[in-house]
Amino acid sequence: MIEFRDVGKRFADGTVGLESLSLTAREGEITVLVGPSGCGKTTSLRTVNRMVEPTSGSVLLAGKDVAEGDPALLRRGIGYVIQQAGLFPHRRVLDNVATVPVLQGLPRKEARARAAEVLERVGLDATMAQRWPAQLSGGQQQRVGVARALAGDAPVLLMDEPFSAVDPVVRVELQDELLRLQADLGKTILFVTHDIDEAIRLGDRVAVLRVGGRLAQFAPPDELLAHPADEFVSGFVGRDRGYRRLGFVPATALHLTELPTRADANGDSGVPGEWTVLLDGAERPAAWLGPDGVRHELGSVYVTEGGAEGVTAASEAAGTLRGALDAALSSPAGRGVAVDREGRFRGGVAPDDVLALLRPDPVR
Repeated sequence: MIEFRDVGKRFADGTVGLESLSLTAREGEITVLVGPSGCGKTTSLRTVNRMVEPTSGSVLLAGKDVAEGDPALLRRGIGYVIQQAGLFPHRRVLDNVATVPVLQGLPRKEARARAAEVLERVGLDATMAQRWPAQLSGGQQQRVGVARALAGDAPVLLMDEPFSAVDPVVRVELQDELLRLQADLGKTILFVTHDIDEAIRLGDRVAVLRVGGRLAQFAPPDELLAHPADEFVSGFVGRDRGYRRLGFVPATALHLTELPTRADANGDSGVPGEWTVLLDGAERPAAWLGPDGVRHELGSVYVTEGGAEGVTAASEAAGTLRGALDAALSSPAGRGVAVDREGRFRGGVAPDDVLALLRPDPVR
């Protein structure tokens, strides 16, 4: 657990970086700090590992004031991931990841063995271990940066805009990887980003900071979207917060409709006048066949329970109204396709049925 107690930071030139920041990053959760440039996100993060010393207040880690110990020992017990990975260019990938275990006193052979295990955990092939950082893509470098932070087996992980320097596709992949790792490891993560979508997707709780380092709101993503504290938070979250919030509303009450289906084989034709879902041999939807016999892309699919491994274009908002509505609206047939967690066809999704679940009950 990380506690900020009335933490303030005033720099030598008089600039206020933080003003009486008080919040708690709970154990085993991802707490995200988000806000515009100059709001103190990175300053807050760096007070935890004492790369920035606050001018007032205190930061507690597991109940102990971080100011009381040796900064070097403190940092060895905290994982740290920064933008552009910050890898040592003169060390191969394996030795980059083994750095912290070696500093902690582990023999080099054991440290390298641990590094190899962590590289595999973050999804990097064993062949990457002997490469130099310059031989990796941006996304691969960020994975190595995460692996290095995990290699010391620290309970706390600080992440300072770690995915902002990669392209959008790789960024989503890295976010997925972080969520998968967190489900397995349950670290206490303090994550900094300027992207509200990333904050909402990753955070168990989100802290929105104003310029000048003042806390505007601290809440779970659903509450932040449903009830912004003021105009600043509302404006920062964005005008489409209602649609974003659908990603937190389970679609357990959604009734799936029947859709015509056929085997995906050459020579098949659709039901006259109807859109037909073509299924492969494993009962997975492959495409739409229009009433005129023309084949169409499937669009996104709605995963009725959990993730759908191997299903292309699967909505990341699995099991939610956002996933269901996206499937319905992206379909050329005006009906979405629903699948189970293995990707097998389960039925159709009508946009009107999704919207009906959003209507409040009439006042009696």
